[in-house]
Amino acid sequence: MLLQQAGEETLIQHLEEISALCRQLMVSEVKQEPFQWSTLLGLSPEELRERSHHPKKYFGIDHTPLSYTHGPIVARLHRLRAKSREVELYANRAFTDEKGECSRTDLIQALNRLSSAFYILACEVRSRMTQEGQNQAKKETQRESQQDSLKEAPVKRVAVGISNRHIHLSKTDLEALFGASYTLTVQKELSQPGQFAAEETVSLIGPKGRLEKVRVLGPVRKNTQVEISVTDCFKLGVKPVIRDSGQHEGTPGLKIEGPAGTVELTSGVIVASRHIHLHPEDAREWCLKDGDRICVKVESPRPITYEDVLIRVSDQYQKELHLDLDEANAALIEATSQGILLGV
Repeated sequence: MLLQQAGEETLIQHLEEISALCRQLMVSEVKQEPFQWSTLLGLSPEELRERSHHPKKYFGIDHTPLSYTHGPIVARLHRLRAKSREVELYANRAFTDEKGECSRTDLIQALNRLSSAFYILACEVRSRMTQEGQNQAKKETQRESQQDSLKEAPVKRVAVGISNRHIHLSKTDLEALFGASYTLTVQKELSQPGQFAAEETVSLIGPKGRLEKVRVLGPVRKNTQVEISVTDCFKLGVKPVIRDSGQHEGTPGLKIEGPAGTVELTSGVIVASRHIHLHPEDAREWCLKDGDRICVKVESPRPITYEDVLIRVSDQYQKELHLDLDEANAALIEATSQGILLGV
């Protein structure tokens, strides 16, 4: 039971092998037949003796007196060893005549090697215990070192911004949708300097549906870009393609409808890669550069760790993590939620 609880299945098998050897010894003695055996524990008589005499060489431990620190399994193996030596001495007396000649040296040798086998098993257990103890101590040291590092390293926190569906328009497309020489009207400034939500909205029309009152963001850009969620893609019937801002190759298009006209966009509809805006000073402090990809854990009622978060660095940016509406809803993002950078 002790060995089973300790998970010593191999040791149990070795002891069963020794038990079988002992039964054969008794049969040979009772029938007065020569006792023949070749190996025990997979070792020849010579190998058993060699290993029992040099535990440092084979098990990495020295000969040491039995100690309670070695545990109950080692103690029981030593007790079996002592008993086998005791039987060996009795057998030597029983089979040695008055002239000092022994009639059953085969049995005596087997009993001697039997005690060696018990000692070898004890050494194997001790060696394993020593190694496990060293490994555990090493793990504890590493864990403490990691904890110390975490204590010393400041936590890198970033505010979370939720980006709902919106569109950036080129000057040409703005005029096609709202009229010649049209300029956007600022509704409110956004968190990133120079960026604003306009009062103007458009409709997005796809093969399967449409989205009304999609906010236009300013200022105008070189190329028109539609940023929507995966859920929006399903509603419109367009393929969701994740892209960094400005990377339009291989992206789908759709129809944009404004009060003064329509635009057939052939590409530029993206599900924006999750990303963090950083000012160069913040990037230097956090040892990050433009284009890096990191992991960020978001603190919320449903915490989520986001992988492959793009780092975008510009002197026009301020520190903020941007997630789309699907990602924010999945994590139950709140106004006070923050992201914690976990590593590059």
